[in-house]
Amino acid sequence: MKLLYRIKQIDKDTRNIYFNTSMSFVIKVLSLFLGLFTTPAYIDYFSDSEILGLWFTILSVLSWILNFDMGIGNGLRNRIVKSIINNDKVEMKKYISSAYIFLTFIALIILIILISFSNSVNWNIVFHIDNNLIDAATLKMALLILLISILMQFILRLITSILYAMQIAFIPSLLTLITNLSMFVFVIICNRFGLNNDIIRLAFFYLISVNIPLLFCTLFVFSTILKDSKPSFSYFKKEYALSVLKLGGLFLWLQFMSMILNNTNSYLISIFIDNSAVVEYQLYYKIFSIIGMLLGLVTASVWSAVTKAKEEKNYFWMNNFLKKISIIGVIAICIEFSIILLLQFVFNVWLGDNTFKINYFNAIVFALNGSTLIWSSIISSFLNGLQRLKKETIWLTIGTVFNIPLAYIFSLYSNNYISIVIANIISISPYLIICTIDLYKYLNKLTLKEKNKLYNN
Repeated sequence: MKLLYRIKQIDKDTRNIYFNTSMSFVIKVLSLFLGLFTTPAYIDYFSDSEILGLWFTILSVLSWILNFDMGIGNGLRNRIVKSIINNDKVEMKKYISSAYIFLTFIALIILIILISFSNSVNWNIVFHIDNNLIDAATLKMALLILLISILMQFILRLITSILYAMQIAFIPSLLTLITNLSMFVFVIICNRFGLNNDIIRLAFFYLISVNIPLLFCTLFVFSTILKDSKPSFSYFKKEYALSVLKLGGLFLWLQFMSMILNNTNSYLISIFIDNSAVVEYQLYYKIFSIIGMLLGLVTASVWSAVTKAKEEKNYFWMNNFLKKISIIGVIAICIEFSIILLLQFVFNVWLGDNTFKINYFNAIVFALNGSTLIWSSIISSFLNGLQRLKKETIWLTIGTVFNIPLAYIFSLYSNNYISIVIANIISISPYLIICTIDLYKYLNKLTLKEKNKLYNN
């Protein structure tokens, strides 16, 4: 009977993942289709490619701040899964209230520090952009607006962690689509009526388009399905905040390491090469990250499903699903390399008059880079869900330590942005190999013990 229950539970959990993945897939396809038009619109918005490169770089750098939530988002995500399973609304309210209040406090501290720090910094030097292209006052104002926007996301984005824990993973993708659609319409209107080339106007609308959907989603969730668990000052508990923070601290470190490995390429290219090279990097990256983003629709649901299975000691399901998603990952990597054959055609259609002749060596490197992101997404979703973080932390840290020095050394010899991408691939490879082997051994061992126990009973 227990074995029969496990099989039924496998079907239920897997169906839930497939549902979220299917919904997210539709949303992501719409987002990718929209993205094909958005990049050319941005190219038209800024008359100089260096300023466009600056915009991409600023967003990349400021998004780092989202990783400094002390890991509270991911810590909350893992902690409330048990409360959801046990339908313990009071415990869930304590965790949610403690997380929101503590994170708001952190956001205010960061805002004060960065505003004070900002006045003494020459941002044109930091972002390697000439004063003749954009003056210091304009750049500082744009940065301030974007900083406030990011810190608002810092707090409001907690709702996505709660939705992931509830295994409603397609809603965060929907919010992103709404933001991207809003930005696209705004840029098109500005281009049409001659309101382009204004980075401050673009920054202000970015603040609105990113945070309003998150705010409405937060209000809706806490007035309906989680009405009994909405944040309250009276439910703030220091021990609950510390519990989330303790687990979140490990996730924070992993986020920080992942950020340096995966989100600093644009900035490193702007520093070691130049800002204009960021634009070409972004064009290649957007194409070769598509498959990884689509696979991420699956892994977004897997993390919390694995945490739930861990609480229920359902290792049979985890091992079974790991094998399935690994096969999907291998297929995704094959597709990644097949993109190279159609890349010139894609660029011609996508960029129109702004197209350029592709470099096939660069394309192969980006396919490799995309493959590392695909496999990393798979193993990290299982390791994070299992809270098996020790080896992940060690090898991700080692890769991060080597990444920037390798990028600098390679760029000195080649003076080409592709050298930075190669350094990134080399740095992350040991983490992928060792953690994959460890994950398979761990789950196989636990699954064997579970099978023996079930059959004996």
